[in-house]
Amino acid sequence: MFLALEGFWLIVVSLIVFIFIIGIIIIVHEFGHFLVARKSGILCHEFSIGMGPCVYKKQFKNTLFCLRAIPIGGYVQMADDETSILLTKGDKVYLDIEDDEVTKISLIENSLCDVIGTIKDYDFENKLGDGMTITISSDDDLISTFKVRNKAIIVLDKNTNYKIASYKETFSGKPLWQRFLTLAAGPCMNFILAILIYFIYFCALGVPNYDSNVIGEVGYGYASYNILNVGDKIVSVEGEDVTSWQDFEIIIDDYNKNYPASINLGIEDINGNYREEEIEYSIIINSIGLSNLENYGLSMPDDITSGVLVGNVALNYNNKNANPTNPLSRGDVILSMRVDPYLSANRPTIGEEIVVDSWSDIINNLKDVDVAEVRFSYYDTDSKTIIKIDESEPLITWGNETLTNQKIEKIELKLGISPTYHFSLGGVLKSTFSGFWSDFTLVFRTLKLLIAPSGIRQVGVSNLTSVVGIFDMVKDLVQTGILPILAFTAMLSVNIGIVNLLPIPALDGGRIIFLLYELITHKKPNKKFEAILNAIFFFLLIILFLYVTYNDILRFNLISFNWRL
Repeated sequence: MFLALEGFWLIVVSLIVFIFIIGIIIIVHEFGHFLVARKSGILCHEFSIGMGPCVYKKQFKNTLFCLRAIPIGGYVQMADDETSILLTKGDKVYLDIEDDEVTKISLIENSLCDVIGTIKDYDFENKLGDGMTITISSDDDLISTFKVRNKAIIVLDKNTNYKIASYKETFSGKPLWQRFLTLAAGPCMNFILAILIYFIYFCALGVPNYDSNVIGEVGYGYASYNILNVGDKIVSVEGEDVTSWQDFEIIIDDYNKNYPASINLGIEDINGNYREEEIEYSIIINSIGLSNLENYGLSMPDDITSGVLVGNVALNYNNKNANPTNPLSRGDVILSMRVDPYLSANRPTIGEEIVVDSWSDIINNLKDVDVAEVRFSYYDTDSKTIIKIDESEPLITWGNETLTNQKIEKIELKLGISPTYHFSLGGVLKSTFSGFWSDFTLVFRTLKLLIAPSGIRQVGVSNLTSVVGIFDMVKDLVQTGILPILAFTAMLSVNIGIVNLLPIPALDGGRIIFLLYELITHKKPNKKFEAILNAIFFFLLIILFLYVTYNDILRFNLISFNWRL
């Protein structure tokens, strides 16, 4: 999509895409609240996208639509306790009177009006829908009480006015089930958005054609790249006949259990010519974030006769961006290794140094290891020196619990080939809901790692990602194409929907908990207590947001961005 972008223009385009993604998700979320609230007869004073100062606003019917300066977050202000925000005792107001009822309360100085005074008191919460009143004192200290018409408006400035809601038009004045649907509608719209995006994604991408044995793609950077071709047919694996991609996967999964270095494939090209190829595996060790991927163009230094070349280290685990202590980089040569397992809480037991002649040596020393410190002796291509084991920084392996929880294989053997793709409505629907369910459960699996007791905790608050981390992900995605951006948007929409449903005051889920309290006790919670609790947790969430953002700034080293044109 934006493959040629770099530096300043990469940041600009990434920022635009980031704002668009966040904006769509927020608009859909808030529109869910807004739509159900309006259908329930709840008066919505304001629909805002973003936070902070308003940069554009438009009044439509009884709702003020605002675009705010900070493109993060949003809200729908429903009629409830808004008068405590809009009007304050002591405010000077300008009243329009018609048939002895107030039809307009203006805060604009020197407004043309019938009565001028200072607010002494008001009551807009009469549950019968009438009897709303406002009491003012004039300049000569004359106190007057006026009945306020149900459809009266409050004018804040020349572009902003609010209709005063009777109790039956407020959120509190609605039946419990309508309030529940109003709160749940935002997250539900996020889920619907994700499902719709995944449907579009798989319609465009297609689904694997497992009935065919034809190679649809050969990945760049894999050993198979210059050996296999798109359109080749896989007709045998290690001597066993193959007629479909399903056959191929069954055989290869069984064959890979012993972590072989290579595999023999019988290939028939598009001209019907048969050949056999010995394909070397590309190895990804997710537990420490190392692989031999992207080893193309690399060669062993002249004075190094053994060891293995390090390929891609940016696999989200222990890479240099996420963990500055990672000593290895692409092109380094691993000479030996030592695994120091955590056999007791946070106390590693020193292991034996093992000479590394192949990636199989590394695999055999890590496949049965849970949490451990791994040290390497290696040839550093930057300094052109050999770093001894005791001089190197350790890599901390991700434990079995963490990897399993996140559905990540500890060690992967890849050939870098994939089947052909085709359109199948049944396959698209299955993949759509499978993708949605995977994202949905991912949030809960992550929460389990954060709160569940564990002997050696590897995931904490410091591993959470803020908008800074999300922006960094978007920056990488804009260089890959529209489909990865769509999949990321769907995943993010699911995450935001679930997070909002968590039973935390200040979030939709927290307000739903108060509704459950009302359902069980048949008593509405104390409004003042609810407001204080929401304010406290909102403050705590802001602190958490700032802490995670600070960690992201350090983790992604944002100050080192190349801003050149």
